[in-house]
Amino acid sequence: MEYVLYVKAEDQNGRIDDKQFQSTPEERLSIVGGKRPPQFYLPKYEKTIPENSAKDSDIISVKAKSFADREIRYTLKAKGQGAGTFNIGPTSGIVKLAKELDFEDVRQPHIYQLVVTATEDSGGFSTSVDLTIKVTDVNDNPPKFDLPDYQAHNIDEDIPIGSSILKVKARDDDSGTNAEINYSVSNDHFRVDNKGIIFNKKVLDADDNNAYYEFTVTATDKGEPAKEGTATIRIYTKNKNDEEPKFSQQVYTPNVDENAGPNTLVTTVVASDKDGDNVEFGFVGQEKESGQFVIERMTGVIRLRQGEIALERDKYELNVTAVDDGNCCTGGQHTRHTSTAVVVVFITDVNDNKPVFKDCATYHAKVEESAPNGSPVITVHATDEDKGVNGQVRYSIVQQPNQKGTKFTVDPETGEVTTNKVFDREGEDGKFVSVTVKATDNGDPSLEGVCSFTVEITDINDNPPLFDRQKYIENVKQDTNVGTNILRVSASDEDADNNGAIIYNLTAAANAGDLDYFEIQPESGWITLKKPLDRESYRLTAVAQDRGFPPLSRTVDVQIDVVDRANNPPVWTQAIYGPIYIKENLPVGAGIISVKASSGIEDNPVVFYRIIRGSTAQTNKHDTFYLQQRPDNGDTWADIKVNHPLDYESIKEYNLTVRVENNGPQQLASEATIYVVLEDVNDEIPLFTEREQETVLEGEPIGTKVTQVNAIDKDGTYPNNEVLYRIVDSPRNEGRDFYEIRERTGEIFTRVEFDREEKQAYALEVEARDGAASARPNANGRPNTDDTVTCQN
Repeated sequence: MEYVLYVKAEDQNGRIDDKQFQSTPEERLSIVGGKRPPQFYLPKYEKTIPENSAKDSDIISVKAKSFADREIRYTLKAKGQGAGTFNIGPTSGIVKLAKELDFEDVRQPHIYQLVVTATEDSGGFSTSVDLTIKVTDVNDNPPKFDLPDYQAHNIDEDIPIGSSILKVKARDDDSGTNAEINYSVSNDHFRVDNKGIIFNKKVLDADDNNAYYEFTVTATDKGEPAKEGTATIRIYTKNKNDEEPKFSQQVYTPNVDENAGPNTLVTTVVASDKDGDNVEFGFVGQEKESGQFVIERMTGVIRLRQGEIALERDKYELNVTAVDDGNCCTGGQHTRHTSTAVVVVFITDVNDNKPVFKDCATYHAKVEESAPNGSPVITVHATDEDKGVNGQVRYSIVQQPNQKGTKFTVDPETGEVTTNKVFDREGEDGKFVSVTVKATDNGDPSLEGVCSFTVEITDINDNPPLFDRQKYIENVKQDTNVGTNILRVSASDEDADNNGAIIYNLTAAANAGDLDYFEIQPESGWITLKKPLDRESYRLTAVAQDRGFPPLSRTVDVQIDVVDRANNPPVWTQAIYGPIYIKENLPVGAGIISVKASSGIEDNPVVFYRIIRGSTAQTNKHDTFYLQQRPDNGDTWADIKVNHPLDYESIKEYNLTVRVENNGPQQLASEATIYVVLEDVNDEIPLFTEREQETVLEGEPIGTKVTQVNAIDKDGTYPNNEVLYRIVDSPRNEGRDFYEIRERTGEIFTRVEFDREEKQAYALEVEARDGAASARPNANGRPNTDDTVTCQN
């Protein structure tokens, strides 16, 4: 009835060694003949499911084979606890979960022992097999603390680090690692071990957090994912006098003006004690005074002391202390604490010194004419006795009165003065140019000092000699004696010294033989006869050359025509007139001199006069003077008159040449020279170099110097250019009773002691007048004057 076989499966290629292949263990196969009940495919069935498996979910499929080829129906039965927890499909053999599981429910087993029976239809055979279903735990429960809030009271704030403070306990209803717990705390002052005991990691402080610590302790299980529970911890501390006073800052840096008076507030030091103690202040050694400073014990206010104050250093260092009184706690007086801070009092400079050019009187600068723009002239230096920014000086050029633009520039930082134009000594610049440099400090308000000096424009040989005529033509009698002066050529050179010194000589380009008859005096320019005349005309060239290096020269044609010996030239009453002194304010049309010459011809007194227009302003290039002929009792006079306004400050002397010709068959001529010298009149007004704004400190003694005003008078002579100063005596001049001025220097001094709170500023009107009666119209004999306003704060 039964055949038994043993079977195994071998891997054809997977050898273990030469004799063995990889294979399964042998299995027993029983083949039974005849009728038999259904047979399950496995001898027993097992399944493990998590507790959170869903209701009605498929758990396992159980199958049996009918050897009679009949339909099989399945039933399920529990051996012990758990009936109704699972059911089976009657025809499918699929076991399903009939109700929800809970691993932590003590009424539910963790292992279900079930029997599945397979029965053939129509009263056939049946057979059964064991089904074991194991339920596993899921981490579905968080840890729970025994208490939601743990508290510890009266914990001394000075307990040692690592002291045990309290214990917490958490539980987890899960199993295995899902129930294993780790603890943690949210405050780094504390730590907790695995038993839930909380220790302090740092020194406690009853003075922080209102004398208690509140934080969270967390219990975390080892499930995946982990779950956690929390509780609140409150640890109440007990205060001890363990804190020293703390200053609000370790270093205080107040500023005090150098002229501060007694009781001036310096600063207030602030300290607090976290224990709640009161704090007392002092200097080192609990002293109330330190040098010129006093401190208030309870408030920490530091002031300058009573009496005379002398702040002579840049800074003062004060060591201050704060001491608690121990009133915070029982026995606190026995553990008083002290802390220190430093007060560095910086003495602030008051801008009470103006910049001063100490060497101003010694400045004698020179610059060569034609020097390029930007050429160095001189470096000025001003000092300011103030400190810091109040003593830092910047330089600038002050615009000169009635001057277009500034002829110089100055480096604001270094004081180096350089040219701002190319100068022409012979032009409008002249030989000397005045400069005013201003030094301004960086105070607020700033103070100023000025220095005026003269820059000499040195000469270069940039002007050639200029003849006073375009051409010389002279008639000479045939019988003129050898050695006679024939005519004088005249040239002028605007340069100075050797650059303007002229030497004359003659050439004869057309006929060299003409030089045999004439020679020229090198210094005077007189052309004299060397040998008797024997031709009708001579053509010469006069050369004027200066002594500069290199020398410059000009030429002029000289034509000498010979006339019959019977002819005579006109004769002047004198060959040279002057010097004639006239005032520079002589009106246009005024006559300066009348000159006369006779014709030299009997019975023919007619003569003709004219002024020679020279090549320079001094030789009437611009027709500054003109000539009028005037008959008088058979004679003819030449009146020399002013044609244009004169100015002593521009041109002081003129050299006029007057030529007279007779009316003979061959006109002869003679020349006379008129020297005109101008006299200065008081026609220039003194002009202030700038409008001043000055400061003076309140409380300064009477006689304190405030400033110095400066005015320039361009007149050429004393006393016309003398400048005198005074304070304007007028009701509108609000500062006239508070200041006085030095008449000759312009220095202004105080007459009272000022109080800034009473009045902060005064406008002071100052007058500059020159030293002589004015020559300007409607002056009524008074000097020329200019006013300026000086403001004082």
